[in-house]
Amino acid sequence: MSTGTQPVLDIENTGAKASPDWIQSTTTNTDLENRKNEQPENGLVELKYRSVENIAAAKLAKGLGLFSIALGLAEVLAPRQLGELAGLNEKHSSYLPLLGAREIAHGIGILKSTKPTTGVWTRVGGDAIDLAFLGTAFGNDATNKARLGVALAAVAGVTALDLICANKLAKPWTEADGNPMAPTTVGQPSARRPVMA
Repeated sequence: MSTGTQPVLDIENTGAKASPDWIQSTTTNTDLENRKNEQPENGLVELKYRSVENIAAAKLAKGLGLFSIALGLAEVLAPRQLGELAGLNEKHSSYLPLLGAREIAHGIGILKSTKPTTGVWTRVGGDAIDLAFLGTAFGNDATNKARLGVALAAVAGVTALDLICANKLAKPWTEADGNPMAPTTVGQPSARRPVMA
């Protein structure tokens, strides 16, 4: 007989396949029901990231967040040196601290979010600003066109990564996307298969 306080260890009654961490758990059916009610309508973010594809997207997003912070710090702390490296003149280099502050904000937003879809899309918008900024620098005779070309190619490459990551994170998903090889199978489709006799 199942009650609201019965531990989830009753595998025969649940018809589920236990994993070691489930067996050791003291979570009750009531606890699980409460957690389920607290989750967003489209399911567990944690479950989404157990998908092999989405684990890769999450790692890419984290990498982009760290890159944003590193680049932003360089733009804020050494705008003149970074501007010279990118082929910018003194006037254009003076805007780098503002762009750097924006990059740092992007990075923090991505790293603090469990599912950083919005944060990565804001990076795409920031990339468009950077490309426009470097494009205007080409019209100035005091800039180094060869270095600006390299900088533009680098920003375009990062923009492509941002778009790939944002599209992967924004892709609709279901519980069926779970990864059976995840460290725990609780909540995974493999955990709900009937126990073989």
